[in-house]
Amino acid sequence: MTSPSPRTSHDQDGSTVVGTDSTAVPATTTTGKRRKRPWVITTLASVVGVLAVLVTVLMTAPVPTTATALATLAADALHEGTLIAVLVGAVLAVIAWRRRARAALLIAGASAVLMAVMTAVPAAALLQEADRQHVHVSVGRFLSHGLDKDSGRPKGTETLTYATAGSTELKLDHVPGQGPARDPGGTRPAMIYVHGGGWKIGERSDGYAWSKWFAERGYAAFTIDYRLLPHADWQTGPGDVKAAVGYVRDNAARFGVDPSDITLFGESAGGHLAMMAGYTEGDPMFPPTNPHADTSVRRVINFYGTTDLDDVTAHSTAPGLIRSASREYVGGTPEQRPDAWNASSPLHHVRPGLPATLSMHGADDRLISPSQMHLLDRALADAGVPHRSVELPWSSHLFDLTRGNLTTQIAEGVIQQFDQQTAR
Repeated sequence: MTSPSPRTSHDQDGSTVVGTDSTAVPATTTTGKRRKRPWVITTLASVVGVLAVLVTVLMTAPVPTTATALATLAADALHEGTLIAVLVGAVLAVIAWRRRARAALLIAGASAVLMAVMTAVPAAALLQEADRQHVHVSVGRFLSHGLDKDSGRPKGTETLTYATAGSTELKLDHVPGQGPARDPGGTRPAMIYVHGGGWKIGERSDGYAWSKWFAERGYAAFTIDYRLLPHADWQTGPGDVKAAVGYVRDNAARFGVDPSDITLFGESAGGHLAMMAGYTEGDPMFPPTNPHADTSVRRVINFYGTTDLDDVTAHSTAPGLIRSASREYVGGTPEQRPDAWNASSPLHHVRPGLPATLSMHGADDRLISPSQMHLLDRALADAGVPHRSVELPWSSHLFDLTRGNLTTQIAEGVIQQFDQQTAR
């Protein structure tokens, strides 16, 4: 009787199998190991893919209230975050290709392409906006700005008390201007920065990056604290800012400042307070916290600040948050405090003779809609107030949070132009 003949075949993973007609025994490959399934690289690619889709949705679609903060950060980080995602996706795609992991290759490759699009489209729009505003931007600085960690307290900063409210000392940080003085008399322009934070959080150190930038361009730069909710109200915020202006004016000789060339610069809630302080000079409803004869300024720079409390929830994806903050700031609803509500809107103080005003807002600001800037723009135009309004495409609240990104570079260029346009 003949014995079964040997049979050689291959299983699904390519291993050699030796056996007879009735048995099959897996044999090791020439390396002595069975090839593992590429589940690790597939998992990593899937994670990157999910993040890529999430960031794309946050950058392009309205989001519910609970995700507004996340959307804001995603929109601000798109200029560097998507570049990192492109690199990670590309690396994973190469690894997947070498390991012949088709699923991982498809996911990682698609993620890299998606993030490349989400990097290129906003960047192209912002470069076009820079050209429209006649501002030079550096692509090299844009690509390398994430390496710049110099955002701490500027060298040479001195801290001073500019006002006292009861037992509370209000502080400012002064950064002396660098380089030769602009004015033949040896004086410099001054910039006073007012931080944001919904009138209830934040501190003067939030403005260190901007104070350093202004000081490098010859300004005497100041960043100030002011009283925050719940220890403040709708009159104390503007009053504190006015007191800071008055302090700088009264000590102009000490700081080497031209008292007639002071700029108030605020962001978000700080932009609102800067407008309120600049637009209500001499208004007995908003006296300075400490007495000062003159609290006038030449310019107001408003970044994404509220201009009309009655309309502030329009087009916002967080109307409940904005409405709650506004009511806490005023101390009641429009029905409960109509006079205070009306008086707390910079729009209602627009009249001829106001300081020249520069407003900048992100077109995709989900917190405070750029419609707030447009309302102010029309009112200032009707009143004949020198002003400029710039809406940045693909930009959200806090568009200048990161130094060196395209939005911040455009903002810097526009500020320099505005300074020259409003010089004596």
